[in-house]
Amino acid sequence: MAKIHLGSADWNFWPLTRDYDQIFQYLKALEISNVEIGIYEPSKELTKENLENLLNKAENLNINVTAVLFSLIQDFWEDGALSNSRSNYLSEFEKFLSALETHGIKNANVWTGVDLRDSDPEEIHKCLEKMNFLAASYSGTVSIEYKEGTYFHDADVTLASLEEFENLKILLDTGHAYALNEDPVRLVQTFHKVKKLGAIHLGDAEFGNSDDDLPCGRLHDFDLFVKALQDLDLSVIANFDLYGAAIDSSGPGAISIVKESLSHLKDSGL
Repeated sequence: MAKIHLGSADWNFWPLTRDYDQIFQYLKALEISNVEIGIYEPSKELTKENLENLLNKAENLNINVTAVLFSLIQDFWEDGALSNSRSNYLSEFEKFLSALETHGIKNANVWTGVDLRDSDPEEIHKCLEKMNFLAASYSGTVSIEYKEGTYFHDADVTLASLEEFENLKILLDTGHAYALNEDPVRLVQTFHKVKKLGAIHLGDAEFGNSDDDLPCGRLHDFDLFVKALQDLDLSVIANFDLYGAAIDSSGPGAISIVKESLSHLKDSGL
């Protein structure tokens, strides 16, 4: 049966704590039962001991780890990742999928923040070919998140880049879409039609401000987006990604913005 699995990214709470016990307590208090974990180094962060410890803590509070996001940032990939065949990105990606497969986590998300818009298309394509091959052995869904300023800088480019790769899907971030003046309703319909919708991040943004990560409903009404998801009868994870707002020292704070987003999505019928 189709179902939208609403949850939150753990990094929304990083300004408060990096301790999973406390993060899972926050989620429980908010009555959110699904979480996406953010990581930078699979070989170090997703060891058997680390993952089992994390999953045990989540299970104790009836929290489901529905996804992990492998973020490629400058601190770890100075010379690029997908765009740099000399990097050890593919080795880390393979370890990423292996760890998730072993522990039954069915959504492997990747944000390619270090691979910028002017990256070599041939290098990217060669890496995608190898990622697609590795993803064929993973029983879950591999999704690539796009964002303005990166190689995968909008929906059209991302769709064109991934259309030939059966095992690589798109992570649609509604905030990133709004920042590009894209229509998330049209995108979710298009991605679903061509079997490319992998996962969803939920947030809001002003046009031109892809780092806003505002609470859902702050600028745009999500009623039509929720209706589109329901009309398509989807089974998909949808996690709040509000990091930009969470780290805003002048904002109301992590707990408040997650509450605001949750309230708006419920009012929208989710």
